[in-house]
Amino acid sequence: MDFVAIDFETANSLRSSVCSIGIVKVKNGKIQEETHTLINPLSEFNFYNTKIHGITEYMVQDAPTFEEFWPNLKGYIENQTLIAHNASFDIGVLRESLGRFHEKQPEYDYSCSYRIARKVWPNLFNHKLSTIAKYLNINLRHHDALEDARASALITLEAMKKTQMRSIQELTSLHKIKLGSSSTLSKPTTRSRKSTQDASLQSVVSQNNAPNPKHPFYGANIVFTGRMISMTRMLAAQYAANCGAKCIGQVDLDTNFLVVGDQALQKYVQGIKSAKMQRVENLIGQGYPIEIVGEQDFLRLVKF
Repeated sequence: MDFVAIDFETANSLRSSVCSIGIVKVKNGKIQEETHTLINPLSEFNFYNTKIHGITEYMVQDAPTFEEFWPNLKGYIENQTLIAHNASFDIGVLRESLGRFHEKQPEYDYSCSYRIARKVWPNLFNHKLSTIAKYLNINLRHHDALEDARASALITLEAMKKTQMRSIQELTSLHKIKLGSSSTLSKPTTRSRKSTQDASLQSVVSQNNAPNPKHPFYGANIVFTGRMISMTRMLAAQYAANCGAKCIGQVDLDTNFLVVGDQALQKYVQGIKSAKMQRVENLIGQGYPIEIVGEQDFLRLVKF
């Protein structure tokens, strides 16, 4: 009876606009651990979404981005069985959010507490999370990510108890529910805002006919991470290109500089590291000469 229940809330209609994550870890049929965090989606909040979950842009301004929180989330879901209510939405959110910063899907299986509930309690007039929670006397503050994840976990445990099944695999097999797998998920079919932005950054060309060959950025490959306060990433990329640099979307062996936005830099000092930061640290540890540059130092360098 081991699994992990998850729930995502989004800021707008884009599935990559995560603004809240709830995680409930179940071990041996009991809730062992619960985690919740707000997420800065780096995108606009839709009035309708805020009306549903109550999360505003002001509330997430100091929260980690999905990219920054990903190492923590990955630790919970990798090689696990995931449960979510209407799992197609939550798995889609996970897929699109990872695609936003070009991160590969980890290995996991998944199933849906909505589909399970329909099989186990077929006579209920509907199988919305709130309906099933009320029927099973589960306390629920709906559209709070942690509360929804917990309710999904408890519904699944009640279904296993009712059917005397000992695992998600047995439960889904009993009711002929296909168990999903991350290995069979197709790649995101739509390009998210940040993916498009990274591609655009790579297409920025120098507006200066003669960049200074002695500039530290001349001929360098630069990657950006974190939200910048003093400028947009596109403008930062143009400044870098004017110095003779090439802006790329992902950290690789040819990366020379990782430019970190001020907010992300503060979190980096506190030990909160994005996937790009972790990748750079690993490469530096292997002897690759990559420099991490803060936003303010970057500004001084491009005005060199």
